[in-house]
Amino acid sequence: MKRDLLWYYVTRGLIILAWVGLMVLLQAPSGIILLGALLMVAFYMWLPRSGRYVIQGDRPFAPLRRDEREQMISCRATSYAFAVLVALLAALVLGAELRGQDSLSTDLVGITIGLGMAVWFAASVWLRRRM
Repeated sequence: MKRDLLWYYVTRGLIILAWVGLMVLLQAPSGIILLGALLMVAFYMWLPRSGRYVIQGDRPFAPLRRDEREQMISCRATSYAFAVLVALLAALVLGAELRGQDSLSTDLVGITIGLGMAVWFAASVWLRRRM
């Protein structure tokens, strides 16, 4: 563990503890609480090593910052995902209209949003390797 990230890990630990406390108050199953806490720990440990952020030691509580390259990649990936999501939702609405349905299936809308998220992730990975 890097010394300049000590406060980062302390604050993220407090966030995880607060989340666990909230889940206990809401009486969530203990397996879900444990899995969620472990995923949060893994995510916060991976984040500084991911290469997506520049570490600024002069900001002890928020040392991770995106540089211009990362901001450009994020913006492009979001634009691609938004365009695909709008096209898929338009096709879904058009298909429902052509079939004479009055409403959209929530399952299909959920799958469409999931596809938009998958496009964002794939575009993000592809742009990082390309640029």
